[in-house]
Order: sequence, then structure tokens, then C-alpha cells
Amino acid sequence: MMLPAETGKLNITVLVDDTVASEELAAEHGVSILVELPNGRRWLVDTGTTDIFMENARRMGISLDDLAGIAITHGHDDHTGGLTFYSRLKGKPPVYGHPYIWHKSYQIKPGQPVRVTGMPYLARKDAAPSFQAVNHVTRLDDDLYFFTDIPRAPGSFAPIAGNFFNEDGTGPVPLIDDASIVIKTPKGLVVIIGCGHAGYTNILNAIHAAFPGEKLLAVIGGLHLMNAGENVLAEAVDCTRRIKADDFVFYCGHCTGENTLRYFSQAFGEKAVRPMGAGRVLHF
Repeated sequence: MMLPAETGKLNITVLVDDTVASEELAAEHGVSILVELPNGRRWLVDTGTTDIFMENARRMGISLDDLAGIAITHGHDDHTGGLTFYSRLKGKPPVYGHPYIWHKSYQIKPGQPVRVTGMPYLARKDAAPSFQAVNHVTRLDDDLYFFTDIPRAPGSFAPIAGNFFNEDGTGPVPLIDDASIVIKTPKGLVVIIGCGHAGYTNILNAIHAAFPGEKLLAVIGGLHLMNAGENVLAEAVDCTRRIKADDFVFYCGHCTGENTLRYFSQAFGEKAVRPMGAGRVLHF
């Protein structure tokens, strides 16, 4: 799984996940994925919670110097906390995200302490000077697109419950900053999802509307479907099946849920559906 990047191909390396695909690496609650485009430019998608994305990259022999940019899928701390260590990155890459990622956010669950889920202060302080706001669908690089402001169909599953603007549980946060990364390849679309707060089927429908002639080659990241009912999972499978390529692969972890992996494995086969894990390297 810890394979070198292949020149001229799209290389996807998972630097942070809640689990590991190699015992040589560390895990934490969060997501960070390195994308190396066929043109040689490298993009970081999310930064995890701490500096583990840097440490895992070091252990894998990967330099994070001179990145083309950092794309943030939403403002939660388990995707932006690593920006606290932004000053260690050589080249000071621009940071792209929906303008809403700066809003404060608290997670409140019965019987549990209030948890601050917004971007840490130091991450805000260090990354703000390099921040570039992105709305709707924006091309960031050759065949690499940032999808945000995803339309949410009435009645569709969008996992945003439990997030609030205030510590007293008032002012629900709609998480409109949720974004996904789409990369076009000769075989189809590779989609990287941070948590999928806009809803998995909403995201795929928006991508399919933008690229109606393209097949879905891969889904990578976190989907926040761990508590989704069977009807939601069935809808997710049906949506995927309508647009997937013959050699479709599904590598998801973080907040996806083992039940989701099992459900997708039954639908698409175990070879096509695997857990993500830090250290996972994929070539397209």
C-alpha cells in the first residue's frame, strides 16, 4: 500500500484517517489526502486534526514542500486542525475553501461535554493570509474541480444534526461550507469527499449534472453515513450504480461507518469496496 507515486498518473495518498493501512503510520480522527496530478502538481485535501499528516508524510518519504494548494472540504477541526502547523510548509500554498469555513461550531450531544468543532484559532490565524474563498463549482487545476454550495433536494439525507453556532445548543449550523473534490481521468471521475455533510446522493447528483457524460470511477474519503438507515444506504447504492464505471472502486473511512462499507460490499463486491486507512496509495 505504501507505493511510490507513478509519473504521469493521478496518485492519491491517504495521509490521515481514523485507521491505518500500514502499521508504520499513525491514525487520528480526521482526514488528509494528498493528490498528485498527472501534470506533477500536488494538492492537499484537508489537514486532519494535528500535525500527523506531516509526520505520516515524512514516514512515507513524501515531501509536502511547494504544494500547488490546500483544498478544505469544510471548517470542522478534524479537517482543518493541521493548518495550525501551516508555517512549517515551504512555499506557503494558497488555501481554498468555502467562505463559511471560518464560522464557529459546537457539537452538542446529550450527556456529553460540549465539543468545539470549528477551526482552531491558530489554524485561522496562520492560514487566513493565504485563504482564497471558493463558491459553487471552480476549476483549481488541470482536471481538478472544487464542488461546493451543493443543492440539497427536499427530503434528502444531509448529516448535519448536532452542530450549533452557540454553546447552549441554539442556532443549528447548516454546514453550507461542505465541499468535495472532483478529478477527471481518462477512465472517469475520482471524487474525494471530506464528510459529505451535503448528503452523498446530493453530491453525486451535482457532480453528474456538471459532467453528465462522465462515469464515476472512484469515491474516496468520509461519508458520514454511520447512522444512516437502510433506505438512505439503498438510495446511495442506487445513485452510485446509475453513474459508476465498470471498474469503480470505493475507499472510504473516517465517518463513513462499517455498516456502510458492508452494505456497499454486498452491492459492488469486496474487491471494489475497501476501508481507507492512512498509508493507502491509489493510482488512476
